Amino acid sequence: MLCPTCGKESRNLRVCAHCQTPYPLDGSGQVRGARGARAPVAPRSSKATPAIREAGDPRNAIEQRARARRWGAVGALGAVLIAGYFLMGSESTAPAGFAGPVAIALPTTQTEASNILTTVNASAQLEVRNGELIVHIATAMFPERPEGQLALARRYTSADEIIQGRKRAIRFVAPDGNVFAKADPAQGVAMTR
Repeated sequence: MLCPTCGKESRNLRVCAHCQTPYPLDGSGQVRGARGARAPVAPRSSKATPAIREAGDPRNAIEQRARARRWGAVGALGAVLIAGYFLMGSESTAPAGFAGPVAIALPTTQTEASNILTTVNASAQLEVRNGELIVHIATAMFPERPEGQLALARRYTSADEIIQGRKRAIRFVAPDGNVFAKADPAQGVAMTR
């Protein structure tokens, strides 16, 4: 077939193989300008390769919305899976020295209070100055993290209150000689560093 645009010969019946110009069809379905009578060319329809549409075609917007919905659903599913992994997939483990709600169980009976005081006093040095108890915590009993230090001070203070029958001022001294917590009868236990 002879292309009307570039003038070159091509065996393709619909488009010029050289310049990609579509051959015009006359009303009978035959290609105009062909040398011989050829069979009518039926348009190919395939779902694998969608037809090229004009810019204003409303089907483009429909396809874009469908594509956006598909990717939105994939994104939402991914977000749910990630959230599920982080919320339910990992066990919560408390780091060493961390005093969580279970680890801060304060003594409630005289026996529990006596056991706590006996355990801490076995390795600690105790002295009383001006009515204030000073507890020098041994290195083996001293927690590394501040949460653990506060929990130790609270448990000891609670046990001392149960055994003594009253609240009293207590100062807790770390192995390095610095005070790390104070128990005040009016304000409770607080960290000092």
